[in-house]
Amino acid sequence: MRTTRLTRALTTALVVSTTAATAAACAPGGETAQADRTPAASTASAQPTAGALTTETLVPTLSDVMVAARSLTWTTTTTTPSGPDVDVVDVDMIQSNNRVRTAVPEGTVEVRSVDGRRFVKAPGTRGKFYDDTRGDSGLPTVAVGVDPVRAVRALYGAVIAVRPAGAPADVDGASAQPYDVVVATSRLTDGLGDLGGGVPREQLPTTVTLTYWIDQQNRLLRATSNVAGTPVEMTFTHWGADLGITAPTEDQMTNQLAGA
Repeated sequence: MRTTRLTRALTTALVVSTTAATAAACAPGGETAQADRTPAASTASAQPTAGALTTETLVPTLSDVMVAARSLTWTTTTTTPSGPDVDVVDVDMIQSNNRVRTAVPEGTVEVRSVDGRRFVKAPGTRGKFYDDTRGDSGLPTVAVGVDPVRAVRALYGAVIAVRPAGAPADVDGASAQPYDVVVATSRLTDGLGDLGGGVPREQLPTTVTLTYWIDQQNRLLRATSNVAGTPVEMTFTHWGADLGITAPTEDQMTNQLAGA
């Protein structure tokens, strides 16, 4: 259990660091956007209203708004027989910095990727951060994972229906319209990510219905799924906020690992 959860945390950090740079390159203004950390609210508000979203416009509209925000936090909660697994990821898409927090039976794990360096705090790092930029710590790492924009763009060309699913609801203080988003899984090229509940793409049912809560700025505030009896919820918060993702200070660092 510990290896699986720790691997998931390190995976997310590694891939977000790469894909965030791609998202930053698409941000309005190119190099100018990198210097201006102010949230691009005008870009988001210029998009069609949530009620106008269709099978063709849903994915590009939501992903464009997400990139324009430049930073956000997303939390994934997967309900398993042993209880909920929760991963929290903060990402700065301009600076390509990110922070991942998760839990394992032995304690908590935090991974920070800042300015090309990677710092890990885990049960084996004596409560401090270890500089694992070179990947020589022995901690498990893999090169597959998700980032917030990729989770939306993964549905490109696979959405076959978008329909309202009840009245607007309050999501983190904002009014959001729930929509059922029906996905033809045979059209997926990148799976469903965490919303797949751990089911491989080739084993997914013919169609999967996701529920998206979308506000009037076309921000995706919440997404849920239930594939093969595994409920998953993703929430997206802190849009455009300064998330304070910084490298650990010297007194927060260690060069020793437990048992080393």
